[in-house]
Amino acid sequence: MDVNKLVNAGITRNQAEVYLELLRTPGQSAGSIAKSLSKDRSFVYSILDSLKKRGLASYIFKERRTLFYPTDPENLLKEVDEKREKTFALVEQLKKIMPESSKELSVIVYEGKAGLKAYVRDFLESREFCTLGGGEVFDLFEELKYQYPQYLRQLVRKKIKGRLITSEKSKNKLIDLYKNADVQIKVLTPLESPVSFTVFGKKIAIYSAAEKPYAIIIDDEKISSALKAYFEILWSLNINNI
Repeated sequence: MDVNKLVNAGITRNQAEVYLELLRTPGQSAGSIAKSLSKDRSFVYSILDSLKKRGLASYIFKERRTLFYPTDPENLLKEVDEKREKTFALVEQLKKIMPESSKELSVIVYEGKAGLKAYVRDFLESREFCTLGGGEVFDLFEELKYQYPQYLRQLVRKKIKGRLITSEKSKNKLIDLYKNADVQIKVLTPLESPVSFTVFGKKIAIYSAAEKPYAIIIDDEKISSALKAYFEILWSLNINNI
């Protein structure tokens, strides 16, 4: 199990390492865990305390020793659900504070990994999408390599349909990436830019993962309709259909 996956689920790296050790070998003392992980015993005790508070570890006394056990991994989901409920309530309160004029902004720039994640979450609320770009194999997928499998499962589960025009260089990676999704792919040989655009709903995303990743989201029905029309013209041309 990759520790990073647990870290992305919302626990610290040290918590993830200790929790995985408990899952592999339940019923260990703090000293035993510390030895297995090459960590200070007092530090491991503090990590175990934090896991107990999060409902991810428990303990028993046996022959004057304290032995620690992992709890059901489902507790991770319960924590996420609780956090989601609290965050939803907070978002509703924040919306009331925001002036009406701020809500009219139609352009948002997301930067870095967190920005790309925000873009993908927004994208997954759409019913269909069309993308033009990918003259080079997207570094975007590498940037979000731990999150993308989850995003792809959501794409399939929500039955989001897609059409994608890309380059010869990128087609194999994209075919493999979307093999379980309802996504059609065509190849346009002259494409060479790593910058791509996607039209989804009434929005357009212009994004690049080259050097410093970013995504520009334009929320404007007229502009998105115009670019969708340009895409339809390209799609109707006699280009390679995969």
